[in-house]
Amino acid sequence: MAVFSLKGGTGKTTICSSLGCIWAEQGHRVLMIDLDPQGHLTQLFKGKPVTGQTRLYSSLIHAHPLSETIVSTSHPNVYLIPTTEDHFDLDSALYSKPWREWKLKDGLYAMHPFPYDMVLIDLGSNVNQCTYAGLFAAEIIITPVLPDPLSYLSLKSLFGFLDRTCKHYKHSFKMIWVLINKINNHRPLDRENKKALEQFYGRYLMPVVVRDDPQFPQANREQVPVTGFAPDSAAARDMRKVAAFLETIICQSKSPKAS
Repeated sequence: MAVFSLKGGTGKTTICSSLGCIWAEQGHRVLMIDLDPQGHLTQLFKGKPVTGQTRLYSSLIHAHPLSETIVSTSHPNVYLIPTTEDHFDLDSALYSKPWREWKLKDGLYAMHPFPYDMVLIDLGSNVNQCTYAGLFAAEIIITPVLPDPLSYLSLKSLFGFLDRTCKHYKHSFKMIWVLINKINNHRPLDRENKKALEQFYGRYLMPVVVRDDPQFPQANREQVPVTGFAPDSAAARDMRKVAAFLETIICQSKSPKAS
């Protein structure tokens, strides 16, 4: 799954890290990939390669095994491909490579047997070669959206971009889900924007939402996923509902009846 939005500040890294930790707590082996050059996911999990370890740059540019870039984290069952200082040069280096958009997908498929149950890719808001590599490695797109007019308007640009990209590269995603994040049902404007989202993007909207919760920024400040920082908070409970919904949908899509 790739967590992606063309608008910054929608909570992509928070959503990504929370989902990963929830599934890991349930016993799933989770691989997190930080493709955002700001490296917030890497900072959150305090992931750092050991001296001499292969970096993502070397894997995508010099064809070193992607498995060599993975680091362990302090969270059981959570593994990370971190952002490193050479990530800022990765985009320009990819331009010279044939089939650059598929490098990450090829690296994942080269792992035999594949040791992870879930893969979550945290993407930045800018569109570049790393964005394409992350999108084409994913089967499912999750796009967090805030209940405000600017986030609502950004979805038109997002779906236009995804439509053009899929047509140009003859690619398709199994699912695209829009997740309403940081909603406060006591605010009239939030309720109005939620109705607008339901009207125009209803087929893509998750039936669960994540409520606005002060525990989110506090958890980010402490560099701990909210499910570990405040496991009984509204934010953590909502994220567990999101994780359960996605897992159910994934299982249904893999069932013989669904195929």
